[in-house]
Amino acid sequence: MKVISVSNIKGGSGKSTTAAHLACALARRGKTLVVDMDMQGDLTDFCLPDLDLVALEESNVMSVLLGMKKISDCIRKTKQFDVLPSTLSLAKLTKYNPDSTSLCLQFKRALEEVRKEYQFVIIDTPGSAKHELTTAIYNSELILIPVTPSKWTIRAVNLLLDEIAQTETVFSQKKKIAFVPSWFGPSKKHRELLEKLKAIEEIPTLGEIPKSESIKTKTEKQESLKKDTNAWYAFDRLADETIALVDPEHSILNFRL
Repeated sequence: MKVISVSNIKGGSGKSTTAAHLACALARRGKTLVVDMDMQGDLTDFCLPDLDLVALEESNVMSVLLGMKKISDCIRKTKQFDVLPSTLSLAKLTKYNPDSTSLCLQFKRALEEVRKEYQFVIIDTPGSAKHELTTAIYNSELILIPVTPSKWTIRAVNLLLDEIAQTETVFSQKKKIAFVPSWFGPSKKHRELLEKLKAIEEIPTLGEIPKSESIKTKTEKQESLKKDTNAWYAFDRLADETIALVDPEHSILNFRL
């Protein structure tokens, strides 16, 4: 089982959109579990648009993080992949358990319970440095950082890299990291910003996700991308690139990276 987090501490960076459509692409390659660890619940809304709020509050990712319920009792199944949903109650997580280490270990135990069931796990993380972010980083082999052409991009990336480095130090782990550039246009300003990202040699920059109204529209409608469109191919390639990073021995793209 390969665990991948999609992270950026800046809002509007396309985290949930990237996680949703990457999960769709990975699900075509193996059984996939989607974990929404962001209290905003955008990924939950995409995956489970008809989920009753009462049912959501009874069993969700917070229930698992606090050890109140088994992960298997909180996972919902869809036609494409399985989902561990989020809830606004995550805002109270640190009130019930302020110890990030215990949360990291609790979620690790939860994932171990379903390790044999899934080939891929995609975690959508909060847009701030919270315990949920630390928990996701700790339990992931790869952190994908979606970046958009904003003046705050480099600053936000550096803050996230600091958070990852701190987690690596505390737990004596080393994580794989990659940038996923999204919505970059042909303008000189956008190209210069993208080159700054690519200049960070120790972190690979994966293929661009194109600026596409179809991605925005399909995401808002909680729909998958239309097969064989440019947007569909972009996320399909991202899935291959992701697998090449987490499982290079079995990747068809290992000669490219």
